[in-house]
Amino acid sequence: MKTLKEMRRENAVAADLHTEKYLTFFIDGQLFTIPTSEVVEIIRMQPITYIPNTVAYVKGVINLRGKVVPVIDMRLRFQKEEVPYDTRTSIVIVEKKDMTVGLIVDSVRDVLDVSSAQISDSPKFFGRNAIGKNAVSKNFVCGMVTLSENETAMLLDIAKVLTHHSRDSVKAAEKTDSAADASVQEKAQGN
Repeated sequence: MKTLKEMRRENAVAADLHTEKYLTFFIDGQLFTIPTSEVVEIIRMQPITYIPNTVAYVKGVINLRGKVVPVIDMRLRFQKEEVPYDTRTSIVIVEKKDMTVGLIVDSVRDVLDVSSAQISDSPKFFGRNAIGKNAVSKNFVCGMVTLSENETAMLLDIAKVLTHHSRDSVKAAEKTDSAADASVQEKAQGN
């Protein structure tokens, strides 16, 4: 009969054997990663068609072999300084559920095998109560991946990156809705 310690060691070895491929890339000098199961392809920068009345981080759309794909500048999404695109800038096409989106990143590094033992939860200060200008970007991190003894990458939650709304945009939408409701009420009273 196996001891509890032996069973834990076997479970840890089994977890190390189960690996998945992860794409690593840089945004503002910081290393990020996502599972390749969410990546459709990686392409070079190409002409982006501007779409009016969108948030600043949505740069527009691209035509990907006949499919219109919205493109997000990840620097702007993380409230970082915008920089000109260069030869290393890439668009990572990701797919989550029925949504396909291009993520503009500073550069793509490589694809690595990562075991579940290398992934840990993100630190507690990355949660909803994060304070500071970059608190929004911290909400997009769902874990930390230890790549080597001196290198860690932040694991992005793509669903949050694609659907997150800042408090300011929610407040602005609420104000717009309130103003519209007041206008309708004034018109109803005037008739």
